[in-house]
Amino acid sequence: MLPADGIGVIKGLYTELASNHQTKMVGLSPGGSQWDPRSTLRRYLLLKYLQVLVLPSGNTLVSSLGMLGSMCAALLLRLPSVSRKASTVLLSQLAWADGLVLLCRGLAALPVAMEGLGQGLLAANGHASLLFLSCLSLEALLVTLCPVESRGLRTASFARLASTVIWVAVLGELAVLQAADYHGDELGPTSLPGEASHLAKLVFQVCQQVAPLLRILSHGLGAALWLINAYVHYTVFYHAPLRRTCSFH
Repeated sequence: MLPADGIGVIKGLYTELASNHQTKMVGLSPGGSQWDPRSTLRRYLLLKYLQVLVLPSGNTLVSSLGMLGSMCAALLLRLPSVSRKASTVLLSQLAWADGLVLLCRGLAALPVAMEGLGQGLLAANGHASLLFLSCLSLEALLVTLCPVESRGLRTASFARLASTVIWVAVLGELAVLQAADYHGDELGPTSLPGEASHLAKLVFQVCQQVAPLLRILSHGLGAALWLINAYVHYTVFYHAPLRRTCSFH
């Protein structure tokens, strides 16, 4: 159960982003005032929450805007003023997940019809984004509920390990579903050598058997993570009034 002051749930995450350095100056805006890229990154995080939890996932305009925001975030995360803490590692992976959208746009420009793969890439992007947002929410909960006890878990190395697991799971799901949609019978007798052809058909048959269960697990887990992240988002931005001290201001 979250604390009564719901704003504390994700305050730890924003504190992590805001405390990358004690000095807040990175550069100067054209007007001469101090400019801090961390404020842009916090707005990017809010944008991704809205994109994944609220806005329609299949909308081309929404996904394109999210991809542009991720490109800007990826550049900002490479600045020397942004330290490599767990939150910034997860934000970096969240930004790189939109590379799947860019790849999908590139496939759409090819003369060869690859609509199935394009839809799979968009689905993989949605799953990866939701998982990385869930990791960020989990980190916020740990910061809020047990900041001292969880300090050993909230490290960049654990964030990189979690990112690796997420990418393996997402890309593995994509590969299995794409193989399940491919008919092994389409492999002609001369497509592959005898043993290789038999093994390939066996792999396709296994993928076709596993695919329905994988889709059920994926939808169930996705729905659960969506509800958890939506509750955290609602608690912070609607249930509790925004203050001027909030990191998004």
